[in-house]
Amino acid sequence: MTAKATSQSISPGFTLIEMLMAMLVLTVGLLGLLQSLQLGYRQSVRDRMREDAVQIAEEQMHDLRRSKYEEITNKKEEVNKTLGGVKVRFVIDKVVEGIGPAGGSAKKLRVTVSWTVNGERFSHEIFTLRTRRSDE
Repeated sequence: MTAKATSQSISPGFTLIEMLMAMLVLTVGLLGLLQSLQLGYRQSVRDRMREDAVQIAEEQMHDLRRSKYEEITNKKEEVNKTLGGVKVRFVIDKVVEGIGPAGGSAKKLRVTVSWTVNGERFSHEIFTLRTRRSDE
C-alpha cells in the first residue's frame, strides 16, 4: 500500500503569515490615523484659545474706549479659562501712549493678550486711537 501525498498549497484561504502581515499593515495604518486625529484635536483647541484671546482683547479694548480719558492707564491683568479640559492663563497687557503735544490730545491704546500652551507662547494684539471727547 502506498501513501497518497496531499498538498496544502491547493487549499484556498490565507496562511498564518499572510494574516499576521495584514494585521501589521492595518495596525500601522490605524496608528497613523490616530496620530492625525490627535493633531487635529490639538489644532482645534489652539484655534478655540485664539478665538477666546480675540474676544478678551476686544472686550478689554471696548472697556478702555468707554472709560474717561484721564482714567485710561497702563494695566496688566490675568484671566484663567478652561478650554477642552486644558487650563489656560491669558495675560492681558494694556499699554497707553500719549500722542500729540505733551500727550494731551490723543492716546494710542494697545491691548495684548498672551498665553502659553505646551511650552509654546502665543499672543494677539490690537490697537486703536482714543481722542478726548468734548464732554471730558
